[in-house]
Amino acid sequence: MTPAAPLLELDRVSKRFGRVVVAESLSLAVQAGDAVGMVGPNGAGKSSLFSVISGDLSPNTGEVLLDGRAVTRLDASARCRLGIGRTYQVPRSFGHMTVFENVLVAAHRGAGLAAGAARELTVAVLDETGLRPDANRPALRLGLLQRKRLELARALATRPRLLMLDEVAAGLTDPEVRQLVGVIQAVRERGVAVIWVEHVVRALVGVVDRLICLAGGRFISDGTPEEVLASPAVREVFLGTDSGGLPRAGFAEHGEQGGRPPSDGDSSS
Repeated sequence: MTPAAPLLELDRVSKRFGRVVVAESLSLAVQAGDAVGMVGPNGAGKSSLFSVISGDLSPNTGEVLLDGRAVTRLDASARCRLGIGRTYQVPRSFGHMTVFENVLVAAHRGAGLAAGAARELTVAVLDETGLRPDANRPALRLGLLQRKRLELARALATRPRLLMLDEVAAGLTDPEVRQLVGVIQAVRERGVAVIWVEHVVRALVGVVDRLICLAGGRFISDGTPEEVLASPAVREVFLGTDSGGLPRAGFAEHGEQGGRPPSDGDSSS
């Protein structure tokens, strides 16, 4: 029997902005139900790589494949309909629309559902993310945690098979991070593949089985969280960071609490 194609595959993808290389011939395979974390220093290109996968940016070379089908030339809306959902490091909600309306737009336009089905999905997603009490509030009146949850809710309302999370825990308190991790764990248990870019490593290791470090446009380490966090090459690229950088291996098991990490300052994080 021929093995099934990976849900997502990057085949020698490169992306440059002038002389700045954010991805250099990157190859990656993610299976359905996988949970993959991605770390790297600020400006490493993590968010840009997400944009290449989602269709917001085009690669200079290489292919993006979904279920073995090349989607490199499809735009972001087409890829969303095929099951690629993502959040953005800076939330992109419609500020003057309510929380309910924001999620409804994602269900209708992103997932392509008819009005009745879109409303049912919207209610379910609001319940799942804890946003139902805020359903009638304008998005611009939400606090940071709720804005992060709304960003996640909008992505979930597109009914993704692959969910890409970009710094959804950045800036949150430890209890807020734990709440968010619980939601993401539940999503993963439904068989949704997750790729999560995050500086809050204690959040990542509570969800992912695999960790990748991106630096200098290349994947410099790929393995279990314990293996990657112990890698001399990975620790070298984070040299000089405080508790917002990489912890020692075993961080999650020991329950050590670090400070809030700095978030990436631009879209090329």
